[in-house]
Amino acid sequence: MTGTLLRLSGNLRGVLWMTAAMASGVFVDVCAKLVSHDVPTAQILAMRAVTTVVVFLVIVMFIGTRQIRTRRPYAHLARGVLWYGSLFFVFFALRQMSIAEVNAYLFIEALLTVMLAVVILGEKLTARKLIATVLGLVGVWVMCVPKMDGFGVPLGVAAALIGAFCFSAQTLYAKIMTRTETNFSMLFWPQIVAIVIWVPVAIIMWQPAALADWLYSAGAGFFAMLTNYMVLRAVRVADASVISPAAYTALPFSVAMDLIFFDMLPVPVIFIGAAIVVLAVSLLDYKGGVTSADQNADTDLAVANDEAVTVTEDGAPSPKLVASDV
Repeated sequence: MTGTLLRLSGNLRGVLWMTAAMASGVFVDVCAKLVSHDVPTAQILAMRAVTTVVVFLVIVMFIGTRQIRTRRPYAHLARGVLWYGSLFFVFFALRQMSIAEVNAYLFIEALLTVMLAVVILGEKLTARKLIATVLGLVGVWVMCVPKMDGFGVPLGVAAALIGAFCFSAQTLYAKIMTRTETNFSMLFWPQIVAIVIWVPVAIIMWQPAALADWLYSAGAGFFAMLTNYMVLRAVRVADASVISPAAYTALPFSVAMDLIFFDMLPVPVIFIGAAIVVLAVSLLDYKGGVTSADQNADTDLAVANDEAVTVTEDGAPSPKLVASDV
């Protein structure tokens, strides 16, 4: 199986990783929505961070602290704030709308990432990327129009859009940080940032939480870790502007989860917009990728050895913004 994946181009492997990440990410939404009516959003994030850190500390006891050493503490701080900022706004939006509706609004993240990747990372803006992104946004617009009330933006919609911006920014941080940081450190430190920020806030507004609430919060943490791990694998081998539109695949997964867990089905226009989005994704060029990371991104060495990752990634084409800048 690994050999088959390694024979694929970097961009195509990145899209496969990103698609798997979207499937996992929908389960984060399910867990968050199941617990969102019982406890405040800040408390959900605090409970999620606490349960996740406990698991990480147990793992560190066995593998040692070498895997969480970092050269970029401020970059981890910034990414942690953006990561959990995105979760806060998305979880808030899930209180107002279905999973499928929230993910439809989050699709604007693809445009933000493509544009930011061109400006900040120096990635090439090809005609295919531009057409695919614009067409994808048309599909998102088709899905979103029924929710709009004139020029007014409902609170849940605004939260989802802000969450999309935060997620786009943290994705670009991840792209930069893979040059010097291990996957494990990039998963670990944002949880510490979350503990510092959200636990004090949650204590102020704490509501009694049942065992099920803790389990759902832990489930959200587990699937979020799995999702972020697969996103990191994707950005190591592919251009950020190529893999980002693969986030559109979250829609069919979301529709399925809405139907299974909440007996909800989106209006038909959602499927029309989704068809446009699928067409947009099919226009992307999946040849090429981040060649310097190709051979190492799918091996344990890239995760287990800081120096191996550093040497490998230093050979990558130099972007406008490098890891030392953050």
